[in-house]
Amino acid sequence: MIKWDSLLLVAGVAIGASVFITAAFSLGMRWLTNARHILETTEKSPSLEVRDSTNPLEVVFRVGAYVMFTICAASVLYGIYLIVPYFHMG
Repeated sequence: MIKWDSLLLVAGVAIGASVFITAAFSLGMRWLTNARHILETTEKSPSLEVRDSTNPLEVVFRVGAYVMFTICAASVLYGIYLIVPYFHMG
């Protein structure tokens, strides 16, 4: 006999996890692209003195993108941990 509630639970979690990982990766790519566009549009100073021209918004986008990529990598590694039975041997 098929346990339909368990099947629906597994299907829901699989779809939800797929949407979450895809959304996190897409958001990370978007933020990384925004950071690169901010970097390209920043005007350079023609003077001889060296100054820091890093825009704080670029740093926020870049850090956010790296956090999203880290979440994606951690999710994939956790999925591999759940699938491979060798990691569960006691």
